[in-house]
Amino acid sequence: MLNHSDMTETAKAVLNALTFSPATAGDVAAKVHISHERCQLILTQLVMAGLSHYQFGCYKRLQ
Repeated sequence: MLNHSDMTETAKAVLNALTFSPATAGDVAAKVHISHERCQLILTQLVMAGLSHYQFGCYKRLQ
């Protein structure tokens, strides 16, 4: 999916910043240097695409 032509560079950076350990949207936003709101939107899209998981306010990478 990282090579998917529809994924933006920012979305790739957010996915790469995710680990298999839970992290909040604020933690990921700080790593990628984007706004919390933009990061949360991208993380939500990644969950909908099946690339990450959301539980108890935290996101983690699935693949």
